[in-house]
Amino acid sequence: MTRIRLLRLLLPMIFAWGAWAQRIQNMDIFFLAGPSFAKAQVIGGTNVTVYGSTGYSSTTGYGYQFMRKSAVSLWVEFAPFAGIHPAAETATIPGSVSLTSIIFAPGIRVMAPVQSRISVFGVLGAGWGDFSVPTLTSDNPPDLKSGDTGHFVTDLGGGIDIRLSRLFSFRVDVRDYVTGRDLGGVPGRNHLLPSLGFAVHF
Repeated sequence: MTRIRLLRLLLPMIFAWGAWAQRIQNMDIFFLAGPSFAKAQVIGGTNVTVYGSTGYSSTTGYGYQFMRKSAVSLWVEFAPFAGIHPAAETATIPGSVSLTSIIFAPGIRVMAPVQSRISVFGVLGAGWGDFSVPTLTSDNPPDLKSGDTGHFVTDLGGGIDIRLSRLFSFRVDVRDYVTGRDLGGVPGRNHLLPSLGFAVHF
């Protein structure tokens, strides 16, 4: 095989690899964790109070940068899952519940650098969540138990990304997941999750 033929075969492969490499530079995967806060609430239609507890939350997600103008970039966050795990909660009657929640809320992330290695970002998204809620058994007297319900969720948040290297960054993230009332151990609508973690960049 002549050198010319070899170049004709290799050049398209090199250019294709270059295009793919450029595309995957626009991806990140983030892993976050932090506290979760459940508050005291009264079970609807009863005089039973469930006492809140502090637990933990974990969030993972995948981002893809689809647009960049000057220094500002727009990202789509695919498959961001937040798991909320309060500690076991007690009430004014026998029994305890663990009001865990799982939230899936894809969204749009806007990132803007403030220094060469530091960027701020904002996130807006929407999706669905599965929430545990405290209920009562049909016994007489009743005991405490947990039920499950699904609900539409909106996600509003932001944070700071500190680039440590080409592949890794440290990330501070605060998100408010807004739902219906009295879900997942929260008497209102706001599920505030502050978290810390890191992102892997490709």
